[in-house]
Amino acid sequence: MAATQHTKRFVSELQWHQARVSITVSTVRSQGAGTGEIARRFLAEELEISRLRGPSERAYLVRLDEATEALRNRLKGKARTFGLARKLLNIYIRDCVYSRILCAHHRLESIEPFLELPLDGIVGRALVRAARERGQFRRLPKWTSIRALSREDSDAYQAFAIELAAERSLARVHLDVAIWGARSGNQATA
Repeated sequence: MAATQHTKRFVSELQWHQARVSITVSTVRSQGAGTGEIARRFLAEELEISRLRGPSERAYLVRLDEATEALRNRLKGKARTFGLARKLLNIYIRDCVYSRILCAHHRLESIEPFLELPLDGIVGRALVRAARERGQFRRLPKWTSIRALSREDSDAYQAFAIELAAERSLARVHLDVAIWGARSGNQATA
C-alpha cells in the first residue's frame, strides 16, 4: 500500500488532537489554571517537532533542552518548572512517535531510542522502588514532586531507566507503558 500524503492542515489538526489527548486535565492537575491550554498551544503550534530529529542522542537532547526551556518560559506561576515542562514534552513527543501519521510525517523513527521516560509521581516512585529492590538504595534521589524535579535528579532517573529498559529489551520511553499498564491502584512496577 502506498504511503498517504496528508495536507498541512490535516497534520496541524492532528498535532492539536495529539496535544489534547496527551496533555489531559489529570496530566496538569494542581499545576494552576490554564496550564494545560498553554502547554497544548505550545506543543501543537510552536514546537517544531521535526527539528527534534538529529544524528545522535546528544543532538536530540540539546534540542529537547531548548524546547523544555521554551515551554517552561511560557508556563505561569508554580507551573513554570523544569520538571513539569520536561514531563509535558516527553509525553507529547512519545505520543507523536506512537502516532503512525505524525511519526511518518515528521520522520521521528530515528529518535525513538533517545526519548526520555516521562516522569511523574507514579513513575518516579516505581523507579525508586526498583532501585531499592536491586539493593541500590542511594542510586536515585527521593521522589518529591514533578515541580521539585531538578535537571540533575531527572538525569539520574533517566540513567536508571535506561538500565531497566535494557533488561526488558525496550527503549526507556516504553517503560511508561509498562509502569502505568501494570499498576493497580497507586502501585506501579518497574
